[in-house]
Amino acid sequence: MTTTEPSPAVHALPPLRVARERFLSGRPLPDGVPEEVLAAWRRARFFGVPHDLRVPAADPPRPVESPLLGAARPVLERIAPALDAGRSVLLLTDARLRVLWTSGNAPGLARCPGLSEQEVGHNSAALALRRRSRAEVHGPEHFLDVWQDVSAVSVPVVAPKSGQALGTLTVVSHLCGGRPPHPQAALVEATAAAVEAELLARAGRPEQVLLDAYLRAARGEDRAVAALDGRNRLISAAAERLATPDVVRVLERTALAARHAGAPAAAELPDGAGCDARIDLVRQAGAVVGIVAVLEPRDEGTPRPRPRALPRLAGSSLPWRYAVERAAELVRSPEPVLLTGERGTGKTALARELLGTAGIETVDAAEDGVLDGHLAERAARSPLVLRHAERLTQPAVATLNSLLDAHPDTRLLVTHTPGTPPGPCLQRLLDKLAARTVALPPLRERTEDIRELLSALTPRPAPGSPPLTWTLDALRALEQHPWPGNVTELAHVVQALAEHRRVRGPVRRAELPDTVREGPAVRPLSPMEHAERATILETLHRHGGNKSRAAAALGIGRATLYRKLRGYEG
Repeated sequence: MTTTEPSPAVHALPPLRVARERFLSGRPLPDGVPEEVLAAWRRARFFGVPHDLRVPAADPPRPVESPLLGAARPVLERIAPALDAGRSVLLLTDARLRVLWTSGNAPGLARCPGLSEQEVGHNSAALALRRRSRAEVHGPEHFLDVWQDVSAVSVPVVAPKSGQALGTLTVVSHLCGGRPPHPQAALVEATAAAVEAELLARAGRPEQVLLDAYLRAARGEDRAVAALDGRNRLISAAAERLATPDVVRVLERTALAARHAGAPAAAELPDGAGCDARIDLVRQAGAVVGIVAVLEPRDEGTPRPRPRALPRLAGSSLPWRYAVERAAELVRSPEPVLLTGERGTGKTALARELLGTAGIETVDAAEDGVLDGHLAERAARSPLVLRHAERLTQPAVATLNSLLDAHPDTRLLVTHTPGTPPGPCLQRLLDKLAARTVALPPLRERTEDIRELLSALTPRPAPGSPPLTWTLDALRALEQHPWPGNVTELAHVVQALAEHRRVRGPVRRAELPDTVREGPAVRPLSPMEHAERATILETLHRHGGNKSRAAAALGIGRATLYRKLRGYEG
């Protein structure tokens, strides 16, 4: 439960214990069980988490070093002595809720390797990561038996510049009485702030990343290339001859829009510009820091070639069409292409459609994380799809970097899901492919495609059975849900309904899963709020995430800044 409001379960622990026992035995529940707690118990049961799960006897495997762990370790080692020795545990997790670091010990609070709801059910770390704010879970709010006398408070750790959630910090203690906040809430928040400050101090200069991307795009030739981030610009001599001042202004606005959205932005050049611009994003540690524009003279008498259509990929929204057309344009040249995006956005489906179904090979790093020594020969024989680049081992990434250094024309499509900050080898690979990267939009940014996706995802009905249809109320619920699992999550919902429905007629809202039926976690923003939010986020980026300096630069109080940011979230 978040600590901004008192948890009703904290003041009713004995009745909640009774309710949990009734839930586990399948008996009717008493009135007054908080809906959020009940929904969390249901999710744990859906995931198949045993309530009597015991902590593994062996110590969890030692975590691989990461930028988050490297920045957090010195902070945590300074903070750990402040814990109540023998009564509290301090935990650091990554964005997948894998435990990276633990300190402290207490009876009944043994270590566990991960805190995802799929592994251990409801807990404060999973709640904090989902809500992007401080969260508490007490005693019987937990699903596991071993945590019935435990209170925990968690805070997300956020990348200072990109705003990306990198992981969580949690303090676990014996069950707290009284009202929230948890006695260690201030300590865990101060620790998270110190870790974020250390991350900011270790971050590289975006200007250097922009320069490197410009040099790679220019390739030492007389190409019309411009690299911009809204504050700095690098323009080749050929681009200066081709681009008018109006074109440069459009490119600067495009760079700012891409940085705000973290996604591609089309450059609408003015009429009579005499050139077209191909836009590539420049990323640093997963965040968009600018764009590289390659300008090409426009022959007004010749129609521009359009990328070939990909009819089997459902979706007609502007973000999706832009990503698909950009990927189709890049794949025409014999060089590697990187498809990036959240899990479930359709990266592999797009890669296979781009290359065709015949004669392609697929290598999945999630299976073993290694690459064989014959990758170059295999890529020479047929196009390759390399899935889950984020799961490659360091030696495998080094092998891939060497291959692309020696054979830059390798016909390779790589998929990457951002999450845990990449190591130096993987970051070098991402930087190498930055100019040929396509970011697929999450489903929540293209909700107008949901109705089209429903038709594509619905299985063919059995002979004599009507097709699956939807009421308007159910469609509204589907379009308002944030879909953290994106198209894959939507496909699972459709498949489950198609297989297990026992009623006829259109699917009603009441038949949808709890998390979808309950409505959106955030409200839609007005155009004015979108513009205001973009200005605030840009100012926060400019001041390294420091809210006090950002508020001063905007001419508003810090409390007003916090209130506006909370307002955008709900």
